[in-house]
Amino acid sequence: MRILGLVSLVQLLLGVAGLRKALREERVADIPLVQPRPGAQLRQRHWLDGTALSAPTPMLVVQGVATLVLLVTPRPPVFLARLLGVLGAIMTIGYPLERVWRDSLAEPDRQLTPLTLGGFLLALKMAILGWSVGRGRRTANAEAEAEPEHEHEHEHEHEHEHEHEHEHENENGHGHELELEEIDEG
Repeated sequence: MRILGLVSLVQLLLGVAGLRKALREERVADIPLVQPRPGAQLRQRHWLDGTALSAPTPMLVVQGVATLVLLVTPRPPVFLARLLGVLGAIMTIGYPLERVWRDSLAEPDRQLTPLTLGGFLLALKMAILGWSVGRGRRTANAEAEAEPEHEHEHEHEHEHEHEHEHEHENENGHGHELELEEIDEG
């Protein structure tokens, strides 16, 4: 989950940089079938609508908190990884909807393309990592690691069975040689 936290952190940094750039340049969200709002409303509306270069600010805050917990907690909750996966999936859909994303790919720009393409690719990676936590190969590895513990439990059960056999033999007057060998080994 640490890798997911690091990917999310870099994606978040790109999102915050995109928010700053969009506020400075008044780049409002511009997606198909939705009338873009005037740039003057951007400072009030970025909380709900986001910008052309960032997700809505509350979404960035949630991403920041979940990322922080993933990076600093020894055993972070799986639901936070899944939450980052959901946020990554939403952003993966959102980036290509924005006109600025499509324009930055058609005509690459040194300042814009890293924000849009980098943000998109990291959001996609967040979605994949967030939804794969606890599934697939990692689950199989966890089960394989748990098996030796069960084998040790069975070994202890067999030791107890042998102790009971020795007790039973001693009660019948047989097995004194075994008892002496156990004392010598102890």
